[in-house]
Amino acid sequence: MNSDRLDERHVMVKDQLEKSGIRNPWVLQAMLDIPRHLFVPEDQSPKAYQDGPLPIGFNQTISQP
Repeated sequence: MNSDRLDERHVMVKDQLEKSGIRNPWVLQAMLDIPRHLFVPEDQSPKAYQDGPLPIGFNQTISQP
């Protein structure tokens, strides 16, 4: 597991995913394991774990967690 920004991933899973009713342990573990901030442009990285979509370029977005 990539430990980079792991605390933010734990907060995202607990405060966003679990509270919205997601219970599948594989999905929750995947969201902990995958560093979301690596999939957004550098200027969006501080917002990577917020509960909302982010622009990723070419008029596209990454969905909210």
